[in-house]
Amino acid sequence: MKNLEAKMDQAFQENILFPREQTVIDFLVSVLNNPEKFREDGLKIEVIGLYYYAASPLSFLFAMPNYAYYAPDKTVHIAELHLKEHGFAEYTYLDLQELCKKVLDENDFSYDSRTDRNGLPDLSNYWENQSGLEHEFLRQCWKKAKEQTRSKILGFLEASDSSSLVYDLDNGFYLPFEVDLDEYLQSQGFRFEKES
Repeated sequence: MKNLEAKMDQAFQENILFPREQTVIDFLVSVLNNPEKFREDGLKIEVIGLYYYAASPLSFLFAMPNYAYYAPDKTVHIAELHLKEHGFAEYTYLDLQELCKKVLDENDFSYDSRTDRNGLPDLSNYWENQSGLEHEFLRQCWKKAKEQTRSKILGFLEASDSSSLVYDLDNGFYLPFEVDLDEYLQSQGFRFEKES
């Protein structure tokens, strides 16, 4: 089963993630090259929040000064990336089921006993790595954008769902639920003044 899951990971990366890579990197380079565009007062931005739509993580991304440090009402611009404007269709749960079915069929793996009402494999039985792969993909894009720009801005990824997970894009680490961003950054040796 591990081998099948690795093949599904590879299929997801090759068919969904990697084709979007350069577009996402270009977006992040633009964000890192122009942090002053977020505000009219020219305040130095040191912590960026990158946000995604939980139901379809790579259909829509937006970036702005992280609201843990910067007052949202002073933000005058939010950087947005709509991947459909770059020729990428949103991928749905059904698309992922079809991808899973293709991998299972190519490997002569019978999934008849674990299908949904449409006869497609129930992903929870065969593949659980989607979210981790998406987060790691975005971390790698962030890393490449920072290398290109030589930016020192820190980035944190958050979803639009109720998970409350915050992902450190610079270190590939999920912040523990009980630790807020300020406490986490202070433990890393960063001291940023919060805007009131």
